[in-house]
Amino acid sequence: MDIPFDSGFIMNTEKVEASKALLKNKADDQSSYKLKNAAQGFESIMVNMLIQAMWKTIPDSGLFEKNSGSEIYEGVTLTALSDEIAKSGGFGIADMLYRQMGKE
Repeated sequence: MDIPFDSGFIMNTEKVEASKALLKNKADDQSSYKLKNAAQGFESIMVNMLIQAMWKTIPDSGLFEKNSGSEIYEGVTLTALSDEIAKSGGFGIADMLYRQMGKE
């Protein structure tokens, strides 16, 4: 069986190659997205540890009583704060990790 090498065949071949490249780029973009999220998650954990250590240095005023509910609220608030710091650029740890790990 002969394969016709006409302009239609060449165009279809180019479309197939373009589709392959697009799928590869999409896979690369998805892995890049996952790597960026992982780096931001790591920075968020580091920032959370720093904020919790700083929070412990604030003396208790006695204005609010300490109970399990206030401790849970405090933990959730500090976690949300550290997530937002990491998403907005934070200390640059996530970007540095992303660039370093992206090379490999």
